Amino acid sequence: MDYILMFLLFIVSCFLLIRRYTRRSDDVSSLQGPKPCSWVYGNMIEFILGIPAGQTEMGWFAKYGDVLKFFACFGEERLLLSDPAAIKHVLLDPRVFVKSRKYQLINLIGFGEGSVIYAEGADHRRIRGVMNTMFSAASVRTLTPVLERTAKDLSQVCELSSGSTVDIYRLLHQTTLRAITEAVMGYDITSDKEYTSTYEDLLVSVSQRSKKGIIADAFLSRLPSSCVQLLKDYPPTDLKKLLDHRKMTNKISENLIASQAKSIKDGNPLEDNLYSILLNSNAKASDKNKMSVDELKDQFGGLTTAGEDTTANSIVWILYVLSQHREWQDRLRREVKEADNAANTSGVDSIEYDRLPFLNAIIKEVLRFYPAGSFTEREAACDTTIPLSTPIISLSGKSLTNLSVNKGRRMIISMTAYNRLPSIWGHDANELNPLRWLDGREIESGGTIGPYANLSNFIGGPRTCLGWRFAILEIQVIVAELMRNFAFSLPPGVTICPASAITVVPMDSHGRTWLPLHVVHL
Repeated sequence: MDYILMFLLFIVSCFLLIRRYTRRSDDVSSLQGPKPCSWVYGNMIEFILGIPAGQTEMGWFAKYGDVLKFFACFGEERLLLSDPAAIKHVLLDPRVFVKSRKYQLINLIGFGEGSVIYAEGADHRRIRGVMNTMFSAASVRTLTPVLERTAKDLSQVCELSSGSTVDIYRLLHQTTLRAITEAVMGYDITSDKEYTSTYEDLLVSVSQRSKKGIIADAFLSRLPSSCVQLLKDYPPTDLKKLLDHRKMTNKISENLIASQAKSIKDGNPLEDNLYSILLNSNAKASDKNKMSVDELKDQFGGLTTAGEDTTANSIVWILYVLSQHREWQDRLRREVKEADNAANTSGVDSIEYDRLPFLNAIIKEVLRFYPAGSFTEREAACDTTIPLSTPIISLSGKSLTNLSVNKGRRMIISMTAYNRLPSIWGHDANELNPLRWLDGREIESGGTIGPYANLSNFIGGPRTCLGWRFAILEIQVIVAELMRNFAFSLPPGVTICPASAITVVPMDSHGRTWLPLHVVHL
């Protein structure tokens, strides 16, 4: 079945390429950029498989400017953006700049039509409107005890390994999966071995780095909407794992909805988790704004998968950075313990994580330097134009202050490059320096993209990551707990580089995805 589908997609791809080259060219065709390494792969091998992740496009941007074109598979020209005005314009209008067909197919199969990750237009606005209360600042703060309990359990595991080297990458993924399922869904994932096994298998499957994967992505990107249902009903092997995972999450969410709906009907207090807040918010919504039962079920998979992987990898990179800077660990540890003492003196149960300046400086700087997702894709739903922060010179010598973009043009927003723009972050944008957040310097706000610290990590506009507050609190709690109790160091002879595998993961010189750290309990 996989080979048949690949052949059909190849035929469709050829047809779409012919149609593309018979259309009037837009401004993207006239942009400067790297020459393709081959017609089959274009520049995709070095863009996707290059290590360190992000280095390839950073080189391109340094040579050609903040807006350029590069080549995807089979001669397709794609737009690559780090220009603040262009990125902001694209993210603010999801009706014109839609998610690429590849990602929408993955979202449809993996999370369902009712998932906020998949839904578009009015449905997305309606679903998100109900879910906003779920991830409000007040709702997220109530989860601090749950997150602290999960972090302490991680500490106990690390304590057993004191004096030895552990794969902190694996431990953090286990911890964040437990944290998000328990805090958001009220579900004890530790007792569900089948789910955790299926989830780990899914992550391994979707994060494969290979030329075959690049070709498969190219076919999926050219897939007409009429063929989406075919792949949904008869998914190839890797997409079938997504479908199997969705079936499992649907069973779990059905039980959660049934038990909590009964509590609402009986007038009993709901459990202390965000899903209960969602059900309560939905019960109060007007009939035209309510989410259906299927839509409620479809949120489970998206919330767990999107929230777990990116958060875990963000903490991974924080610990990687701290492992190489003992002085930063010491400073952070002193700050956390001073906050502990103040909380004990005041008789409060928890410290105020937002009031720990060095902790938050470390988090912001590592998120800036090592975004968990290095890029995001969009596709123009109609002929349109994109404004630019500064004019660029085309191959013909023409000065462009905006770009004409044809319907169907695919574009990539480089989070890595935006997060290192000197125009935003200053002359030392390519240096990892947490003190930039504490030395009183002004961070340029003209290119503000996302909801947190002017970073692109949580996207921006109407599709801003719903759970960004939860992610930041989870990172704060886990990092503070680990610094409170342990010292970390990178073992001698180990070299780790960021590699793009859906998210940005740590990879050693042998191609193994992990982060070995020497742990000492203090």
